Amino acid sequence: MSFSKKFYDMQDFILSRTALEKVKRHVEERKENSVYKWISSELNYFLNKYENEEDLKQCIGKIKDGLSKENYNDVLQGSKECIEILSKKINELYESLMEQGQ
Repeated sequence: MSFSKKFYDMQDFILSRTALEKVKRHVEERKENSVYKWISSELNYFLNKYENEEDLKQCIGKIKDGLSKENYNDVLQGSKECIEILSKKINELYESLMEQGQ
């Protein structure tokens, strides 16, 4: 994979992780009063872009299920799992870029 492709992928992951972190904080603070329409809008890009990624399918499924049932626990759990996966992907891409740049 080219340097620029890795960089853009890493940038997409960072933006997605940021959206997930905003959702996580919102759900943790509001719990039953979470605004599911806002969550859906905030995560729309992430959910559509990565729903077929093998390592993200399960956590995205939890988020989507939580949104459809308006279950904040599922949304929160799925968000936490996706954040963890994206963090690992970001770190791997960053290390790869640093090695490639040397």
